[in-house]
Amino acid sequence: MRLIRLRRYAKGTYEEVEDWVAEEGLVVLRLDGAQARRFVITPEKIREFVYGYLLGAGLIGDPSQVVSYREELHPEIGIPGEVVEVKVSLSAPPGPLTSEVVWAACDVDVSEEAVGFKRLSPRPLIPERKLIEIPKLTAENSEDFKLTGAYHYAFLFDPELKLLASAKDISRHNAVDKAIGQAFLAGTTFKEAILYITGRVTAAIVLKALRAGIPVVASRGAALLGAVHLARRFDLCLIGFLRAERFNLYWDGGWLIR
Repeated sequence: MRLIRLRRYAKGTYEEVEDWVAEEGLVVLRLDGAQARRFVITPEKIREFVYGYLLGAGLIGDPSQVVSYREELHPEIGIPGEVVEVKVSLSAPPGPLTSEVVWAACDVDVSEEAVGFKRLSPRPLIPERKLIEIPKLTAENSEDFKLTGAYHYAFLFDPELKLLASAKDISRHNAVDKAIGQAFLAGTTFKEAILYITGRVTAAIVLKALRAGIPVVASRGAALLGAVHLARRFDLCLIGFLRAERFNLYWDGGWLIR
């Protein structure tokens, strides 16, 4: 974040004030000579983002599969924001990076082979009374949103609501990659993790959770239809509008304790 001077209009007059503004930067990911991928990102937790992205894209399953990692800052570019080039080599060369969009319409069967993972194996994990505590627990970790109004957040909890990882970004997908990457690098297992985000749940976010093995995804906002179809197809617990001690349950899958 940067503190800048600006003019604020209220009640017919302008006032000179200082206010916080969220930064945006660019990550250029070069993966074993493949075509570069570019991400507009909040310039922090870059390493965590890259590892989370690689896991969520199905390119690695363990941090040790990254055999070299190098960041290069390019301050001479720097317009409109910080530019970081990341060069990564993997133990097994990746295939071509393709679109992560998977359309899972009601009348289309999304095969396990098509997305590279299997249906989850549900078991009772967390009661509703614990689940509704999450928004209160995350409120104190979202101060930068209150200052700027610009960030999405992602949090990972265990069933006892111990915070495993957290991240913010101007992109909700990047925030998810950062939080997953942070936990991934710390050696966390995801089979009992709860992912809570502050933005909408898209099909791409559900795919990231499934590839990591995260069984529960909850959001302060809505879930999109593609996310619901994938959750139901692969038995991921999907929850939306989790706030004020209420939520919408799009799919249980057997993960909630009642």
